[in-house]
Amino acid sequence: MHSLLKKRTFLPLFLTQFFGAFNDNAFKLSMLTLISYHLSSSQGQSEHYQAIAGGLFTLPFFLFSATAGQLADKYDKALLTRLVKFIEILLMLLGSYALYKGSIFLMMVTLTGMGMHSTFFGPIKYAILPDHLPRSDLLNATALIEASTFMAILLGTILGTLSIGNSRMHVGYAVTLINSAAIIGFITSFFIPKASAKPSEFKIDWHPWRATRQMLQDVMKNRKIYPVVFAISWFWLIGAIMLTKLPDYTHYVLGADTSVFALFLALFSIGIAGGSLAISRLLAGKITISYVPLAMLFLSAFALDLFWATPPAHAVNPETPLLTLTQFLSKAVYWRITFDFFFFSICGGLFVVPLYTYLQVCCDDNMRARTIAANNICNALSMVIGSILVMIMLQLKLTIAVVFAIMAISNVFAAIALWILILLPVKEAAA
Repeated sequence: MHSLLKKRTFLPLFLTQFFGAFNDNAFKLSMLTLISYHLSSSQGQSEHYQAIAGGLFTLPFFLFSATAGQLADKYDKALLTRLVKFIEILLMLLGSYALYKGSIFLMMVTLTGMGMHSTFFGPIKYAILPDHLPRSDLLNATALIEASTFMAILLGTILGTLSIGNSRMHVGYAVTLINSAAIIGFITSFFIPKASAKPSEFKIDWHPWRATRQMLQDVMKNRKIYPVVFAISWFWLIGAIMLTKLPDYTHYVLGADTSVFALFLALFSIGIAGGSLAISRLLAGKITISYVPLAMLFLSAFALDLFWATPPAHAVNPETPLLTLTQFLSKAVYWRITFDFFFFSICGGLFVVPLYTYLQVCCDDNMRARTIAANNICNALSMVIGSILVMIMLQLKLTIAVVFAIMAISNVFAAIALWILILLPVKEAAA
């Protein structure tokens, strides 16, 4: 696996996507921290802007994924990457001005632009791997991409938040951070080898909704893709449920402060990264999704134990000071919760990496980027659905721990469904 990081066919792409994922989160968190701590006049106003920010960043995935997939299948992916990275620099210049001026409107415009940046780069970073690497390296390469993405998210979240500061604004630190990341990503993109598309007769449809509908229809004609897209989207739905309620779970259920929440965020990213690297070693380069249902069952086991380990709703006194990280880790009962959450995250990595790798090889070469773009649309939709389901369950007065239990049980049924979908093509082939 380490040998991949020495190859020009992989290292420049690895670095380019790392700094792209880092910058998405560094800008978003520096912006939200600035709004929350320095520009908002109330908690309600801050939460209002956070909700708008989440919607604006996700919207381009629905509107432009089809266009992004078409462009990546039609033109040189390396050239498109450089164009996307140049636009990222322009966006960061606009974002820097917005941060200095405290213009929430321009921050939102920049964040929407970063959502478009991710939308157009998303199909490229996975579709380009089979162009540059032999099939035997794809699993390891995908594992490294996935692991580094979650580590970039973690670092971007932490540094983006810290760069603004709580009591005193340090906008200059944030501006230096986001522009440096954009420039480094742009430079590394020039070392990505050429990845020209194969000759194809299709013409790009610039109408977003029509192109999206047609792309989804074309991609889903390949019956091998159904279980893969279903499973990846389910992974992101589970992630949305867990991360949506993690702040409230830490604060109101465990009675712990933000340092404990930061620990859980770190464990989530490190766990996904660790699971991603572990599955690539366990499968030794073999591209298969046969073991994914088993990883899903283990994920459910840890989520259920998280439910059982959670203290009763009345255990935390609202008037008691919140637990610091040291106090939290000094209590044995919370070690079980920490253990469950970490291994839940590791199972997520074991779960998703084989799926992304399989998606790269189970589609036609001239449809690869559009297949990944279609998957991205389904993933974005599943995250929205996950957030809505959480709100509905909480409106029904279900506790957060019960939400985790329902998620775990539903995941068992999803694992069984995926196992059946994997077996069907095998039976048909045998017949």
